[in-house]
Amino acid sequence: MTKFSTTAFIATAAARETSPEIMEAIAFLARNEAEAVQLWEIGYSPAGDVADVQEIVTKNGRLDAEDFCWGAAGSRWAAA
Repeated sequence: MTKFSTTAFIATAAARETSPEIMEAIAFLARNEAEAVQLWEIGYSPAGDVADVQEIVTKNGRLDAEDFCWGAAGSRWAAA
């Protein structure tokens, strides 16, 4: 459970050209907004990394990661 208001962070999904599901996963992992922003911007933070986000978003591989977009990486985000 996060310790910051995730609503405002998740609401930036369209501006960040990122699927809301990815924003929700990042917000779930992060303890604060700074960690969430760091994870979104560079793919890792004390909260976790891209692999952790991928696990949540794809429901442990049951969904295809290419169905979701993460900023400039688009649907290739999980291949990095």
